[in-house]
Amino acid sequence: MIHLIASDIDGTLLQGGQTRLDPALFDVIERLEQHGIRFAAASGRQYTNLRRLFAPVADKIDYICENGSLVISDGSVLYKQVIDRALGTKILRCMLEMEGCEPLLSGVMQCYVQPKDPAYADHMRYFVGNDVAVVEDLTAVPEPFLKIAAYFPDGATEEYRLRIAQAAGGAMRPVVSGMAWVDLLPQDCDKGTALAVLQRHLHINREETMAFGDNENDVELLRQAGLSYAMKTGNPCVLRLADRAADDVISELNMLLSELE
Repeated sequence: MIHLIASDIDGTLLQGGQTRLDPALFDVIERLEQHGIRFAAASGRQYTNLRRLFAPVADKIDYICENGSLVISDGSVLYKQVIDRALGTKILRCMLEMEGCEPLLSGVMQCYVQPKDPAYADHMRYFVGNDVAVVEDLTAVPEPFLKIAAYFPDGATEEYRLRIAQAAGGAMRPVVSGMAWVDLLPQDCDKGTALAVLQRHLHINREETMAFGDNENDVELLRQAGLSYAMKTGNPCVLRLADRAADDVISELNMLLSELE
């Protein structure tokens, strides 16, 4: 019996450039709750962004944010991973010097940018939907460094990822998150470890968990679930790993509900 469903957002619940969730999802989440099934948003996005995205059911779901760096359930922080400041400063400086790269620094409730192109800040505010603070020096942000990411408007190539990995010196690992993003994660932090935190908190085991994803930053999430789905449009590495392939999440959840109702 499934008791917990965790789903990635971009490329999974949001496909083809969508910026708003299908309202049908909120009805599905309500119906899942009636059957004692929890829903968790598992994303590289920030917490405040996810709450707005899931506004009609924001208080009824759990959150795996910032690619696993932050886990929140019923308004309480269950887990928070921070990056060593000296290492984070080194990585940010490398990104700031890298042509075509726009760094993103995340705190718990907002993110910080030092835009080379003013359009980047607008993109983060109005397209991505983040709470954004524009600063003169990212390395001077006083808040603990929760996550560091790099935005490449022309696409995140393997060359970019290798350069960022070199700056991290093996202490962190770069993962592709969408076509334009590379996220840097501590070696022991990912969506899978975050899902395990949530499972322990809810007293739900791996076999009672279903997960959906589409990209390499979802690999550990899918491995932590007893039943895993990759989107058919997803990264080949995810499709090889997952138990099943899906066209869309809502259809799969409706099939689960049809077996229960």
